[in-house]
Amino acid sequence: MKRILPLLKVVGKGLLALAAFSTMLINSTMAYIMFAPDDLPKPFYLAYSTPPGAAAEAATLVDYAGGGGGGEFAPAPLAEATPAIPEPGDGFMFSTGTKIVNLADPGGRRYLKTTIVLEFAPPASLQADAAEAPKGEGEGDGPVDPSTLFNDELNARLPVINDALTTLLSSKTFEEIYTIEGKENLRQEILDTISERLPEYHVIYVYFTEFVVQ
Repeated sequence: MKRILPLLKVVGKGLLALAAFSTMLINSTMAYIMFAPDDLPKPFYLAYSTPPGAAAEAATLVDYAGGGGGGEFAPAPLAEATPAIPEPGDGFMFSTGTKIVNLADPGGRRYLKTTIVLEFAPPASLQADAAEAPKGEGEGDGPVDPSTLFNDELNARLPVINDALTTLLSSKTFEEIYTIEGKENLRQEILDTISERLPEYHVIYVYFTEFVVQ
């Protein structure tokens, strides 16, 4: 037993020395990987993630000194905000005229007579188009009324609008449209149908200025 104890002490010291050497080697390796230039050979390279919002914040800085060091920085101009959709009553009104259609009731004896006015959001490019539009004889030197150009555009698409309205109205029965709830459902269906047929325009609201079911 007396011979084994010295041997165990030697082995213990050897293990401690090996652990210390391993720790020093690991620390040295990590320091080399972290701080040595990336053009030197490494067992692996660290990849750093950008904190949320840091890239966007950095992208908004503009170097007034032309990219030189120590230049002043200022926020980059913000992107233009998307124009808000007007509320009902603030858009351009377009009357589709009076429609008289037979309803889908058995026998076809019931009909609907209605006048529908569609309200559209003004297109963003309309003001510029109005300013560049040629003036007619006898007109002033001021810009053309944007609503006039808009009505001209929609009049060119009136056959599409009338076809969509006639098809939709004639598919309804008396029971579907004679109540207040039925009229509101029809109003929404008209809005969705016109928006689908004319996706380049935004329908704000649908008005019934006449609505007779018989």
